[in-house]
Formats: sequence, C-alpha cells, structure tokens
Amino acid sequence: MKIIIRIVLSMLFCISWNANAQNLEAMRNQIQSMIKETDPEKNVLSLHKIIKDYNLDTIENAEDIDLMKGMVALNFLNVKVFPQFENYIKSIKNKFNQTSYLNMAADILNRDNVHLDYAEVIAKKTVELYDSYKNDPSARPNNFPEESWNKFMKMAAYPYYETYAKTLYANGKNHAAFLYLEKAWKSTDMEEIQQTSVELYTKLLELEGQEPKAYEILLKMAELGKSSTNMNTQLKRLYVKNGGSKANGANFLDSIQRNVNKAYKIEMAKKMIADVEAPNFTLFDLSGKRVSLLDLRGKIVVLDFWATWCVPCIASMPAMKKVSSQHPEVIFLFIATQESGPSAEERVKSYIKKYKFPNNVLMDKPSAKNPKIFPTAVAYNIKGIPAKMVIDKNGRLRFSTSGYSSDAELINELEAMIAIAKAQ
Repeated sequence: MKIIIRIVLSMLFCISWNANAQNLEAMRNQIQSMIKETDPEKNVLSLHKIIKDYNLDTIENAEDIDLMKGMVALNFLNVKVFPQFENYIKSIKNKFNQTSYLNMAADILNRDNVHLDYAEVIAKKTVELYDSYKNDPSARPNNFPEESWNKFMKMAAYPYYETYAKTLYANGKNHAAFLYLEKAWKSTDMEEIQQTSVELYTKLLELEGQEPKAYEILLKMAELGKSSTNMNTQLKRLYVKNGGSKANGANFLDSIQRNVNKAYKIEMAKKMIADVEAPNFTLFDLSGKRVSLLDLRGKIVVLDFWATWCVPCIASMPAMKKVSSQHPEVIFLFIATQESGPSAEERVKSYIKKYKFPNNVLMDKPSAKNPKIFPTAVAYNIKGIPAKMVIDKNGRLRFSTSGYSSDAELINELEAMIAIAKAQ
C-alpha cells in the first residue's frame, strides 16, 4: 500500500505540461495544499482552479488531472459521501489511476474498521479492474516507460490482492481471504511483505490446516528479527502443539532473539559513525522549557525527528514507546519538525493529548528568514522523516537512520544502536 501511494504521488510531480519553473513550483504548492485539505468541496474548487489557472489540457495533462481527481475522491470517502467518491473515481480516465485510488479507499476503510461491506465492494472492484488491464498495453500511461510499467504491474498485485484479502477476512470470509492472500504472496518476495500481512497469512494457513507451512514462515521471520508479538505467540503455540513444552517454547524464542540481537549488533556496528560531534541545539518543549543538547552530556540521547502529518512517523510510535519505556537511562527527545503554519504547535499538542505519547517533545520551528527551513533538521542533514539519531555520552553522533518498516525491525535496530553507543 505504501509503495502504491509513493508511486502515485511521485507521478503527480512528474508534471507532463510545459511551463516555466516558477509556474511549476506554484502549481506544486497548490497541489500540496490539496493533499493537506480535508474538506472535499474546497478541493473541488481547487481542482477546477488549477485546471483553469494553468490551462491544463484534458488529453495532454490527463494524468495530472486524474491524480488530483483521485485526491478529491478520497476526500469524499473520508467524509463518507460515497456517491461523490464513486463519481470522481469514474471520472478518472486511466484504469491504473482508478485502481490505485480504489485500493487506497478500501485500505482506509479497512484500517479504520468502518463500512467494511462497502470496503469489500471497493476492494473487489479494484482486483477485477486490475485483472482486466494488467496485460493490456493500452492501459499504460504515456509517461510510464514500458519496462517500468511491466515491473509495476507485477508489483501492484500484492497490495491489491492483499487489501481484498484483509477485507474478506474482516467480514468473516476466511477461505476466500486465504485464496487472495496466496495470490498476493506469489507476486512478491517474502522480504518485501509487510508484518501485518504475515500475521494474517500464517493465521489463515493455520485455519486451512497448513500448520507446518505457517510454522516455517513464522520461524523464518523470527530468525530475521521481523517477528511481531502476535507472530511470536502463534509460533510458540505451534511449537508446543508439535510436542514442545511451554517452558521450552519460551527458551526457544529467547534463544532466537539472542541470535537476532547478535546479528543486529554486528550489522549496526558497520554503520556506526566514527567520530562526529552531534550538532548542538537549543529548543523549547511544549510547556516552554528550554532544552539544550549540551546540558545532556553524560547521557545516551536518542533523537526522533517526526511530524503529525507523517504516516510512517505515527506508525513507528508504538515501537518508540516500547523502547523508551525499557531504557529509562536513555534520554529520548521527539523533535517535531516540518510543522508549518501558525497552528503548528497546537497541532502537536492536540496529537499528544489524544495519544498520550510521545513525551519530551521539542519544536523545531521554521527559520524566521525562510519558513521552509527547519534549523535543527538541517543541522542533522535530515532528508526524510521519521529519522532517528543516537548520540553517545560524549556528545558524538553515532547513528543516523531514516524510514520505518516494522516495529520489530525498529526495536531491534534501536536496541543494537543503544548498546553500541553505551560501549563508546
């Protein structure tokens, strides 16, 4: 799902129209505003205004218009105006774009656990439409190279089939869910499969009477350090069911985790930054208290650069909460960055009030000279968020990572980085 969103949005900024750089930047800014807007009626007005202001042609610029219509469609979906959602989906000319936004819509409803019957209808429509054009050359957008298109068609099968399988499972249709998840798995490598998909697949395998296969997959994920709590629970249960004792099952999992810890330490040690002083900063927390990195010398410090609008940042918070609770001796600072506008601090406060985490939040406010520049993020050369920095007790920057894959991988990485930083 994340892959589809990234590709769609990257296509959005590969604007196919002829314009000078200034107009192109202005258009991109207006589209960015559409992405952040939640009111569908306002985005309808923005859509028509952009088409008019930049003289977009319905044929030459069909791709750009399609993708903006997709954003409007999702806006209507989010406010549960389904007829308008369907109208805008139907108005999208390219079938590839239609499936992308249909799949996003089904995934949103599934994620929020609402209107699951309708989510199933949308997800089914997605796979039917995908199956109808995946081998049709005329479905390829003009600005999509043929080789890349063929690769994408194979890759797209996974999120489309997986979303349909998740929705079927949510509606109690386990066998049908299993069949479609099988199709999803056949279209990609196991290394690329999301943790939630593994959880569902092994659960369905067990329900289908294929316990040995479920056990094999769970064991491999555990050995790779990519096993969730639910996966470990199922693995232990199957271990005991196959004749092992509960006590041995616990020891079995502990032994696997010790090997994972060793492997992660070896791997992360290769990525340790040799001898770089962490850039100092002085920021204020949400209560107005001044916090300076220099004042924290003698402590291991973990910086987490995040934002309320950043989906992977939010997804990583449960793992960050777990690690920070297990390491009271480490200072965790959550630096809210790239939060623009006069209400930035209020957005962060509202998020904290709702979710009760993270603690120790600092505001990386934009530069007075240039509101697009966030000084602390720039000082740490942040290219994307979430980003994690680990600083040793001597104030040396030891690790810099970005992105988020799964809770298990983030926890294992952080545990290894903290252990290595302590040894410096």
